[in-house]
Amino acid sequence: MARVPISSKMRKSLLEKNAYSCCVCKRTGIGLNLHHIDGDNSNTTEENLAVLCVNEHDAHHRPSKYPSLNHLDLSADSLLEYKNDWERFVQECKKDKPRVFATVNAFGTYDNIVGVKVIFQWDTGEIVFERTYQQLDGDMDFWTDKILEEVLRFGKNIKIVIVNEPLKVEYCPHDKVAMSTILDSPAARRVIEDDWENKAAASIYVNPYQPSLAITIFYDNEEVYTLSIHRHKDEIHYMDYKGVRSEKAKMFQTRKYLKLYLEDLLQGWDIKSNRIFFGTGDPNNPTLTKELLLPAFWEKYR
Repeated sequence: MARVPISSKMRKSLLEKNAYSCCVCKRTGIGLNLHHIDGDNSNTTEENLAVLCVNEHDAHHRPSKYPSLNHLDLSADSLLEYKNDWERFVQECKKDKPRVFATVNAFGTYDNIVGVKVIFQWDTGEIVFERTYQQLDGDMDFWTDKILEEVLRFGKNIKIVIVNEPLKVEYCPHDKVAMSTILDSPAARRVIEDDWENKAAASIYVNPYQPSLAITIFYDNEEVYTLSIHRHKDEIHYMDYKGVRSEKAKMFQTRKYLKLYLEDLLQGWDIKSNRIFFGTGDPNNPTLTKELLLPAFWEKYR
């Protein structure tokens, strides 16, 4: 069938929906093409057009020319997925309360930061894309300006989270190794909810018969995070909300250190003291206590 041209109105609409970026590599400031996803030039609809940079467009049409780059799969199905995911992200960024935010990682030491990475992620922990800035690009002021510029081009309500502990220099992104810190779903929830401090609460249930306890974090009566800790002889077993176990034998050797850990945990979650509830006894109908009371048998194995 005859090729149907792309109108200037449709082109502008698609570019805006894609934040003037390639839906695959997320680059901007580079030549952009509108590509017919199904290969039918007569099917000129917004649903069938993907915004691709000149590099990704060429990679789609000449995949055999890019073997050394191990290039991304750019089949029609994958292009449609890239398009839909990217346009959904761009649309979310424009909302008054977006479920996406930017996480900033620094690399080096507190005295010598050698690079930064800004990661755009969903509140589920899913990474959308990232940008890296190093000393060859400019100084700290330059990095800051570029990060703010990148965030603001998507939306003015996107929150920025700065990871307070820099990653080691060897984890700074390069050809072989890259490492990042992102926020998982519970931590992201704390960042996104503007009324978190007023609606967040925590419960700590202490088993009166054996050395174990359970912590639950709530937001507006919805369970957000759970954690259980129990002692087996000289080992502390620690299970998070994902069901992942870790053994921390050197921690919580006394009730004092366990209490300090729980205080730090709740402080990190920004839970007000009057919204922390302690319970013991029947787990289905616990008895509330005014403070955290840990039985002496927490230490009997020492």
